[in-house]
Amino acid sequence: MGNATILIVTARWDTTAYAAAEILRRNGREAAFFYPEDIPQRAQIESVFRQGKWSNRLHTEDGLIDLDDIKAVWWRKPYVSRPSESLSRVQFPYARRESEYATKGLWELLLSDPDIYWMSNPHNIRRAGNKMIQMAKGAALGLTSPKTIITNDPEDVRKFYEETSQRMVFKSMTGPFLLPGEVEDEYTPETFVPGLPLVRPFTEEDMKQVDSVRQSACMFQELVEKKHELRVTIFEDQIFTLQIESQKKDITRYDWRRSDSLPPSIAGEIPDSIANACLKMMDEFGLRFGAFDFIVTPEGEHIFLEVNPNGQWLFVQEWVPELRVMQAFVDIMVRNS
Repeated sequence: MGNATILIVTARWDTTAYAAAEILRRNGREAAFFYPEDIPQRAQIESVFRQGKWSNRLHTEDGLIDLDDIKAVWWRKPYVSRPSESLSRVQFPYARRESEYATKGLWELLLSDPDIYWMSNPHNIRRAGNKMIQMAKGAALGLTSPKTIITNDPEDVRKFYEETSQRMVFKSMTGPFLLPGEVEDEYTPETFVPGLPLVRPFTEEDMKQVDSVRQSACMFQELVEKKHELRVTIFEDQIFTLQIESQKKDITRYDWRRSDSLPPSIAGEIPDSIANACLKMMDEFGLRFGAFDFIVTPEGEHIFLEVNPNGQWLFVQEWVPELRVMQAFVDIMVRNS
């Protein structure tokens, strides 16, 4: 790891990162993995300030990472620091805050170096990941999104349900999984909820439980009829469009992620106006990668759902090999490291 020039900041389950690192190695670049969740139990920070300059190294189970050698950073999907469970309920959050403070300092020092390439800046990823901001920016760029409400008031939900003629869906705002490692208490099969809160039409039976929205802000959208769906993956200015024939299987009609088998998919296209809006949105957010989701209605209208500034993308090439997203990513990282 001593000769690594690319730093991958992620979590241990990230199979996409492992696959990409192997391709990078074949292209003459070594990538070092750092898992912030390992601080402080499985990894150590060594930051020394002398003669007006910081020298920073990370000691991991895989070896030493000298951050002075890093030329590019791929910011994927890191978890937060996880101190020892033996700490008290007062000590645990303090230890986490201190470790987070130190690692954030490392990232800021790397971000301040103009010679280090980022895919993408974590501050920009965080801002761009907010669906409220995405939809507002998308509208300003000419994109159309579903009618939406975010609330923790059950009465608002009841009104919206009637406003949409009882054709409404619930959508998670922060991600599809409840992940172990993001909770402070020790997790069990009862506290770890696997799988996806699948998008599906709200029913009268669901409405009987609507008072539960008092526990959290929730997003609801009008149900939009689909001809098919598009996953538009963009690396810098390279666009790859996956057309997902989600309506050909009942199980994927409302959420194409639901099927254990792949929904029929082909290489698709998007109008120039949509492509330009996506590129403009990435530019305004300061992103070098974006995974955009669209519905194409039976009338051919493109409905913007969201952009995931750090979404999964390897499956696009696995489903349709002619969409060579891995090569686009590798070319960019090799060129900038």
